[in-house]
Amino acid sequence: MTSGLDLLLDARAMPDADVVRAFGHLGSSNADQVDRAALVAALLSSFTPDDAPLIRELTRQEIAAVGDADEGCGDVLLACCWLLFMIGHVEDAVLVWRAKNTNFDARCYIDSVFLIPQGAAATAEFARSRDLIDLADWVEGEWLGDMEDSTREWRSGSFFERVPPAAASVEDLAAWMRQ
Repeated sequence: MTSGLDLLLDARAMPDADVVRAFGHLGSSNADQVDRAALVAALLSSFTPDDAPLIRELTRQEIAAVGDADEGCGDVLLACCWLLFMIGHVEDAVLVWRAKNTNFDARCYIDSVFLIPQGAAATAEFARSRDLIDLADWVEGEWLGDMEDSTREWRSGSFFERVPPAAASVEDLAAWMRQ
C-alpha cells in the first residue's frame, strides 16, 4: 500500500511536466483525482517553500478539474490556495485569483485573504504592475479595513488541523481530503 509520504516524495522529485502527467485531471481513470487529493493532504502536514512549484501545478490541475465539473469547489482546491498563501509569494495571488474565479462556489469558498499573503498593498501593487486591474480593484475594495484577524486565523492552520499524517495511506488521505 502506498503512503501519502511516498507519493509526496515521488512528486517532489518529479519535473513539472511529469507532475502534469502523473496528477493531471484528464487521466483514463479516477486514480488521478485520488492521488491529487492524497498528495495535497500530505502536503498540508509537511509542506516547505521548496514545494511551491509542485503546489502551483496541483492548483492548476484542480482549477481545470473544478472548471470541467462546472460546479462546486471542494477542499482540495481550497487547500491548494491555502498552501500558496502560507508559502507567501505575492505572485501566487494571480493563481489564487484564477481559482477563486473558477465558478460561483469557488468565489464564495476560497477566502479572499489568500490573495494577500504579504498584505493588500503588496498584492494590489503587483497586480497593477501586471495590468491585472480586476485583481487589484478586488483586493483594494475587499481589504479597506483590518485584515490581521483573518490572516492570523488562516495562518493558524486550524481549518486543516485534523489532517492525517503524511505517512497515512493514499486512500485514507484522499478520503479525508474529499470528505
